[in-house]
Amino acid sequence: MSIRQELLSVIEQLNHEQLSALLDLALSFKNEEKSVNPTVESQAYQNWVSPENDIYDQVFADELTAR
Repeated sequence: MSIRQELLSVIEQLNHEQLSALLDLALSFKNEEKSVNPTVESQAYQNWVSPENDIYDQVFADELTAR
């Protein structure tokens, strides 16, 4: 399977939000931008690092209550 076919296969499985992030990244490559800032500034990334997705409070809950 060629790289193009593999990529198309993966793309077919992505949801709208994932496709949006992938499009931002692909456009930055197309425009020969060397920075990853479009990815870091994407809504998907912002959702991932948001306080609602903070797992540390859950992982270290025992230590937090001990203090």
